[in-house]
Amino acid sequence: MDDAGGTAGAASDAASGMAPDGVPDRAPDRAAGGESGAAPGLAAALLPRIPEMAAETVARLTADIPAYRLLPDSVLGGDLVANTEAVLKLFFTTVAEGRAPTEAELAAPVAWGAERARDGVPLEAVLRVYPLGARRAWELAVAGPDPVADPYALVTGLLAFLGEVMPKVAEAYLREQADLDWEQREHGRNLAGVLLAGRPARRAAERYGRTLAERYEVVVLRLPEAPDGATHRILRALRSELDGNPEVLATFKGEGGVLLVPFGPDGTDGATRRLLARLDTAAELRCTAAAAVAEDHAAIPRAQAEASEVLTLAEDLGRPPGLYRLADLAVEYQLVQPGPARDALARVLAPLDDQPHLIATLREFIAAGYRRAEAAEALTVHRNTLTYRLGRIRLLTGHDATDPTGARHLAAALTAYGAARRSGP
Repeated sequence: MDDAGGTAGAASDAASGMAPDGVPDRAPDRAAGGESGAAPGLAAALLPRIPEMAAETVARLTADIPAYRLLPDSVLGGDLVANTEAVLKLFFTTVAEGRAPTEAELAAPVAWGAERARDGVPLEAVLRVYPLGARRAWELAVAGPDPVADPYALVTGLLAFLGEVMPKVAEAYLREQADLDWEQREHGRNLAGVLLAGRPARRAAERYGRTLAERYEVVVLRLPEAPDGATHRILRALRSELDGNPEVLATFKGEGGVLLVPFGPDGTDGATRRLLARLDTAAELRCTAAAAVAEDHAAIPRAQAEASEVLTLAEDLGRPPGLYRLADLAVEYQLVQPGPARDALARVLAPLDDQPHLIATLREFIAAGYRRAEAAEALTVHRNTLTYRLGRIRLLTGHDATDPTGARHLAAALTAYGAARRSGP
């Protein structure tokens, strides 16, 4: 008797498309009318509850995502709720009608996604509204007092709708974000150019919605030699890192650039060093830079000139990548200033003019801290060859590079010699 009853019940369930536990075991056949008749009462049943669903979704967003809590109340209680209502209405309408949303219907949600980019809401937070709204719609549709007859139609339409709208919203957001980044970058570049030219920039800053610092540290930056095609990638990485520091004004040209870094009231260079460390990490190499503080906007051109001189000097001296200031190279800076003292020092090495290998030997010996083994390795010569060359330098100049007094004199002469050669006769 029980077996007969069970068989009859199973047959009844099979005829109705239900598994024995009452759960549909397959999607109903929709070949006759597509999905247009899958949920005929869906829109009519749930459209009145859209304001409730939208308000709950926005409340959940505000509670879960800090970025939304930063938006003004007029956006949260006005635009965001209204936009969510419109998207939910579009979803239920298209699912009930068994069709995909048209480009015209998606234009508004896509535009709203771009607006959130201008509000500063992260992309992941913008996209979060869609699965949250979809989940609430699903809960009301299948677990409410009047569940839909065909949940398969709802979930199929739900996934199709999300697949249509979310990629388009993300694309619009990223496009808008790229435009914003470009605008901010151009604003910063323009302001940097105005300040470096010694012109007033406050009106331009107000027009761009930017606030200028009272004091800036002017940083002149030079990229090291990079493999073919790598310079553009490195500059792109640097610009991307600087996009996250809008208070820093930057302009790039060729293989270098100039940064205007706000100089804090504490008078320390911590911000500049931290920024350069991040730029080194972004570029995956160490840059050489020099900095000088401008006490006011009018002093920025002078600070740039000083930083440029210090950077050139550091490179000519073969200093390793890093950040340099005038105080770091004060003696060398004084030696390269035009005048009779520089000319007299430069003439010490005049006998080596036609023997550049001896100039190179002296430079490497000094750079190696007067250690013969390291200098010979850098020159890829035997130590005996290095010793012979140092002897030739002593014979021709009258100064011994291995003697403390002679070494100091030759080091000063080498600095002056390089500066004199660069400046010409």
